[in-house]
Amino acid sequence: MWPWTVKLYWDPWRNIPVIKPRQEEIDLLYQLRLSEPGDARPAFRGDYEKLREAIIYEFNSDALYKRFIEGRFILLNKVPHWDVMYEVVSSGNVIGQLYYDPYKETWRFRLTFQGAYLAVNEGLVDVVKAQPPFYTDRELESLISTSSRQVVVVDGKNNIRGIASFEDNKLVITKVFHDRAYPIETSGRNASIEDVLKNNEEGLNQLEEKSIKYLERLAKRYSGLKAVVSYSGGKDSLVALDLTHRALGDIEVIFNDTGLEMPETLRNVEEVSRYYGYTLNVASAGDIFWRAVEIFGPPGKDYRWCCKITKLVPIAKLTRAKWPSGALNIVGQRAYESLDRAKSPLVWRNKWIPHMISTTPIQYWSQLSTWLYIFKYKLPYNKLYEEGFDRLGCYLCPSCALAEYNEVKRIYPELWSKWVDVLEKWRVRLNQPPEWIKYGLWRWLTPSTAKKRIVKHLENYNLDWRQEYLSRLMFNKNGLTPIRVDSLQDELIVYFNKPVVTSEIRELLLKNAHGLGFQVVSESPLVLSKTGVIEIIDNQVKTKPISNKQVFEEFVDILKVIYRLHTCAYCGACVLWTKKGSVKLTLNGPYPLEQLDDKQKRLYIEVCPISDQLVEKIVVSLITGDYKSFKRKTRARPELA
Repeated sequence: MWPWTVKLYWDPWRNIPVIKPRQEEIDLLYQLRLSEPGDARPAFRGDYEKLREAIIYEFNSDALYKRFIEGRFILLNKVPHWDVMYEVVSSGNVIGQLYYDPYKETWRFRLTFQGAYLAVNEGLVDVVKAQPPFYTDRELESLISTSSRQVVVVDGKNNIRGIASFEDNKLVITKVFHDRAYPIETSGRNASIEDVLKNNEEGLNQLEEKSIKYLERLAKRYSGLKAVVSYSGGKDSLVALDLTHRALGDIEVIFNDTGLEMPETLRNVEEVSRYYGYTLNVASAGDIFWRAVEIFGPPGKDYRWCCKITKLVPIAKLTRAKWPSGALNIVGQRAYESLDRAKSPLVWRNKWIPHMISTTPIQYWSQLSTWLYIFKYKLPYNKLYEEGFDRLGCYLCPSCALAEYNEVKRIYPELWSKWVDVLEKWRVRLNQPPEWIKYGLWRWLTPSTAKKRIVKHLENYNLDWRQEYLSRLMFNKNGLTPIRVDSLQDELIVYFNKPVVTSEIRELLLKNAHGLGFQVVSESPLVLSKTGVIEIIDNQVKTKPISNKQVFEEFVDILKVIYRLHTCAYCGACVLWTKKGSVKLTLNGPYPLEQLDDKQKRLYIEVCPISDQLVEKIVVSLITGDYKSFKRKTRARPELA
């Protein structure tokens, strides 16, 4: 599945990981057996605390923690899970899985076969015997007396077959071991970060030299462009910044302040800026998120209106003003972060910021390598990592897991309370139960598979996407909502809950229609014509002939114009990405100053988050009765440079 995976090795004598073994010693090392992409990271103080608490929760004792975790150099490898789960590597073996259980609101620990084998041999866990068959959710009869929640299941020959847990006073098999690879043998030594650094110095030096030479070559290739580093406050961008500092010097730094950053991240950006002494350019989104959420409602993994207005627009505005002829943008991107990044070339242009040539010097660095680099040079990293944060960024990002929200709530209760207050308003508006907030169901707009997976564990939860979409529109800043749809012969009629075109937006609507190539057939009633005919009377919008797919797309374009004029977020995307001087943004919304060509029309309409997200994913879905309608083949897409 992953085009690139990390190869990490383990030195059994020194009992430490090795990022790049010497050829003469490779036969003396073990390659770690990790789930793809195998991008393991060191455990920090917060992780050790979670591990200890989770082990005590499962076994009512910290004996297993003291034997296999305490004093060891532990690696955590993130693996797919509906919330957060890590493979826990101790002494070269994946001994268990640390995961967050939102239903019990606690971190838990589950032994793997290797962990169970070691724990059973040392008498650290209780064992229950059972006869085949062994399968998940099988209830076992047991007279075992134990204070543990988790026990190891063995067969009649004492072969380890799985894990069972006590749930509602019943002993149930929760894991069956199909891969029963025995643990590797190591010295069992305790190891410090100094030990790991000392024995990875050569491999780390090779990575550094390769990245620095790469940056030097690229700088010569683009010698006319200023080198700038995008710094996010995270570990990867810190390594990219330091490598660029060593390779090129005389650079500038960009930081995107979305208005949703955690205080420690803002402090770290200032600290790093002082540490290097370079000019810090801040692309600030201000409070636009908090204003826009009243238009869009909470963002979602499948409803990313927030990224454009808090990230892309501020960055594009800053970089166009600062480096209109372009710049060489160095970012801290790695191939093991996502499948998209794994497939990314080393040099690229972001379609939204095409004047910037982007590259990453750490594309094929592992997480362990980046951390070893940071520790080696004692770089000022973000202290939130010590709390166990795996990723940093917008603290309320819908892509976060519930475990991450729990950490934000613990460290920054006032920030989390501010967001919960907003969610509570929308929960009431959408007539959702408290679980909508508690289990993060707001993180999806559509009834996605992930959302359904959570809902099936909740009693009497009604997943009604139509009602939720209607309520999102009914109770947003303007409230314009389609409430009925009729198809009569070859005509489509959409009824709204109130007049569609008010006196405040009528003139702007006509200017937009003209700029988009529509003919105004009549102003009273308002009739527009292009391929087909669109008529707007009070609370009705009619179009025909709907047998022509192009007519429907023109109808959607007019809906996008109407909604933009009613609920403009004033992000400026329409002005930013169209031809200079061709579009004007007013307090009542945007309009073209001239008739736009086909490419400019699409840019003007589609770069707007109102059009791309609110109308396409909510309004059009209600009209078509299909929440996947935004994927339709006839939908026109913008062509960016």
